[in-house]
Amino acid sequence: MAILVVATAAPSDPFPMRRLILAALTLPTLAAPVGGQELRAPGVSDQDSRQIVDISAPPWNSVARVQTNIGGKCTGTVIGPRLVLTAAHCLYNSRTRRLLEAGSLHVLLGYERGEYKTHLTVERLHVPPLYDGTRPGFSARFDWALLRLSAMAPVPALAPAPRAAAAGDIVAVAGFSQDRVHLLMADQNCAVTGQATHPGAGMMMIYHDCSASRGTSGGPLLVRMGKEWRVGGVNIAIVQQDINLALWPDGLDAAIRMLSGP
Repeated sequence: MAILVVATAAPSDPFPMRRLILAALTLPTLAAPVGGQELRAPGVSDQDSRQIVDISAPPWNSVARVQTNIGGKCTGTVIGPRLVLTAAHCLYNSRTRRLLEAGSLHVLLGYERGEYKTHLTVERLHVPPLYDGTRPGFSARFDWALLRLSAMAPVPALAPAPRAAAAGDIVAVAGFSQDRVHLLMADQNCAVTGQATHPGAGMMMIYHDCSASRGTSGGPLLVRMGKEWRVGGVNIAIVQQDINLALWPDGLDAAIRMLSGP
């Protein structure tokens, strides 16, 4: 997951809620200890309530590990029979400064301790046209991607919610965090702490205190609606040690229609 250093917005900043500056590749793997506390991965609060979840039981069996041919590892969510939602920055090749092709992507279902139940390749993908991996702060609001799989996923789809996760909702975040990279973990004891919108962009950024570190990028911010879990956002970044950032993907419905066709 991208790690973002947050600075006060400049008066001319086109993204007035906050100015986001990527520091993902320059920060240490684990946060330095403070006052004798244990080392914690970035994005994991000192009240870490994540638990290992059963990858064979819903909704967790719909959470996938997304890997690339260049070694990238993220999280994704099956939201349709052949569709996986993830973060766009997971598909970005910083060496070539381009997005990876669909053929470089792999989706693993039922992943645990280096083994998996299903491996599917990706045949097509959609990333918002305004996403630019060389401008991570600007592109945070476009940081989502939809993957069309080479075959049907043998797990139930987690449908997107009709709205973004909001304060007061029952929420959870699941993913393959850097400190437990081979295990799916979920924080179900957390909350949405705020939202911010960008005029004209139609997107919504969702701040939450669910513990999630690198590797959880692209994973779902789940929201409980009645008896069902729905996808209320895509986890994309660490803002500070105990605050993470998710995105409500504007244009997702159109992308689903486009990639669901023949």
